[in-house]
Amino acid sequence: MIDRTISYILGAMCVGLAVTSGMLAWELNVAERSEQRMRATLATERAERAQEREKLVAEALAASEAARALEARWRAQHTEVQTDAQAKIRAAAADAARARSAADSLQRRAEIIAAQCANPQRDSAAPALGGAAAQDPGVVLANLLRGVAQAAGELAAVADARGAAGTACERAYDAISAPGRPPAQ
Repeated sequence: MIDRTISYILGAMCVGLAVTSGMLAWELNVAERSEQRMRATLATERAERAQEREKLVAEALAASEAARALEARWRAQHTEVQTDAQAKIRAAAADAARARSAADSLQRRAEIIAAQCANPQRDSAAPALGGAAAQDPGVVLANLLRGVAQAAGELAAVADARGAAGTACERAYDAISAPGRPPAQ
């Protein structure tokens, strides 16, 4: 009887051991399948993140290239404005030189006329009035003309230079502040 009892106990233990090992095998199988699903999900998410990262990198590169192109366009417009302003300043300087030449010529003519007015062959029979001798009106006119021409030339040169610089500044500002619009002429 004891042998039979032991046999039943051993049989029950074998069945319990078989059931337990079956359950462990089933749980291991479930865990492996769950791990495979998790790995597949992780691989999918990694692939999606890699695609997103590539997309963001491409967008960042495109934005960087657009910014560089905009900066290059601004730089080109600014260079064009500077070149144009320098040309206008050179033209104004040339105009001022021509005006100085004309003023000098006019001044020489005025001096010739003043010299003719101061000719000693004038009527010297007129009685001299008391006091200092008055300067000849032709000489006064020549001196006045010289002073006016010199002041006008200086003012014109300053005005031309400042006008060209102001226009260049406005065009440079317009080129940078309104990138889609061409600079004002």
